[in-house]
Amino acid sequence: MVIRNNLALIGLVFGVLLFIFFFLNEAKGGLSRPAWLTLAVAVIMTVWWVTEAVPIYITGIVPLIAFPLLNIYDIKEIAVAYAHPLVLLFLGGFIIAAAMESSGLHKRIALKILSFFGTSPSKIIAGFMFSTGVLSMWVSNTASTIMMLPIALSVISMMYSEKKIEDKNFAIPLLLSIAYAASVGGTATLIGTPTNIMLASILNDNYNYQISFIDWFIIGFPVAMILIPVIWFFMTKILFKVSNKNSIALEKTITNINKTIGKASFKEKVVAFIFILTAFFWIFRELINDFLGINLNDTSIGLLGALMLFIIPVNKNERACDWKTANKIPWGVLLVVGGGIALSKAFKSSGLADWVGSFSSLFYGVELYLLILFFVFLIIFLTELNSNTATVATFAPILIVFAIGLETNPLYFVIPTTIASSCAFMLPIATPPNAVIFGSGKISINDMIRPGIFLNIVSVVVVTALCFFILNLILQIDINTIPEWIK
Repeated sequence: MVIRNNLALIGLVFGVLLFIFFFLNEAKGGLSRPAWLTLAVAVIMTVWWVTEAVPIYITGIVPLIAFPLLNIYDIKEIAVAYAHPLVLLFLGGFIIAAAMESSGLHKRIALKILSFFGTSPSKIIAGFMFSTGVLSMWVSNTASTIMMLPIALSVISMMYSEKKIEDKNFAIPLLLSIAYAASVGGTATLIGTPTNIMLASILNDNYNYQISFIDWFIIGFPVAMILIPVIWFFMTKILFKVSNKNSIALEKTITNINKTIGKASFKEKVVAFIFILTAFFWIFRELINDFLGINLNDTSIGLLGALMLFIIPVNKNERACDWKTANKIPWGVLLVVGGGIALSKAFKSSGLADWVGSFSSLFYGVELYLLILFFVFLIIFLTELNSNTATVATFAPILIVFAIGLETNPLYFVIPTTIASSCAFMLPIATPPNAVIFGSGKISINDMIRPGIFLNIVSVVVVTALCFFILNLILQIDINTIPEWIK
């Protein structure tokens, strides 16, 4: 804690000093004054994000203060980023997720999935990973981890009572796998993690290229559903030798937990109906618009789902969702996303992005696949020390213009790196799920680092290969063609 506090203090002072340096000096390297000052804002935000000099959510509001003061943007122009349609989509998704948690629906879903997988230690881990991954597509990865942790601890306790398996061969891989699945599961949907929304916002604002819910799902869902089993295989077969023998005690534990939640309440049924209906409209939006002659978008669908939860009564005194429940959503994440959108907007309009992209000429002749693999590797390991949302906010605009400079479709750079930003498995500070699991007291840093390094490298290869396969062979997007939306 002392080291973290000292790092934060150093980052606070260093970030301010760098900003002052940029402000007091004339623009260099052929940059315009607005681009030079945008770089100053980007530098201080990056330093503060990396060191957590102030809460990352507060760093997200720096553009609201800095850009008007520096005459880069009027306050009205930059404030629009914080009410971006995709930020509001995230808000709607958060409210629906909060209602799922409040009603207990998320727990019922998880336990039903667990019951399906079986009761050997390796199958239990598979069940926990799949349950956590599915929940994280719709609920924040932090919430899904917090919900699964007590269930996992109960199962671990019952397993130890049998005295048939060592701690390291079950508890550690189970707990780590929950954290990993929570992070990976969020990559499957547009609302699953802030990084996905961040990238979609950058592409929409700067290039008028829209990634819909279904567009992202086509890419993210297969990647998540393949990466989770890959992680399970390495965790249970390679890194840890987890037993495949069925456990009567584990079966009894799952049965008892299922009994404690009882039958589904009317509130659960209402929330489940709204959730399914919202997901249905997200997936089939274009068909519904064509059939009904309306103009629904992903944001309006998400907000409509949230609104219905506040309208539909579940008894005389209660609605499916109330403001007390909704107020528990992670509002700070919306500030980070808004700050990232604002920063990327300034990157593009000031000419800073084009300046950075000019350096792409230095990489002519380098095999594109190797170059993209390098950036995926870089992003994963940077995310070990930095917020993944902040990492994407900083690097996505740069990678887009970098790809354009190489006359390459930018999607091949930004989609794998964005997904990879959720695959930091090595340190407790890398992701909230890692921190939650580490906070259980059952995992040491060494327990996390050894499998984490290995799985980081595995994820680099798997994520890059799968994204290439989907973009090239399924979506038939040519890597060597600059898309029309760039021009």
